Amino acid sequence: MEKNVENISMKADFSEIVKKTYDKAMQEKEISLNQLIEDLKEDLRHLVAL
Repeated sequence: MEKNVENISMKADFSEIVKKTYDKAMQEKEISLNQLIEDLKEDLRHLVAL
């Protein structure tokens, strides 16, 4: 049961990371795709490290 709760939490965190990246791309017109990818990778590394 505990593993299931952790998995659900990780999915929610992943969704928030993707949403944050999408919002950043929509708001910051000058940001490059490479910078968005690097930011996304960094956030995902933090998620996996948890």
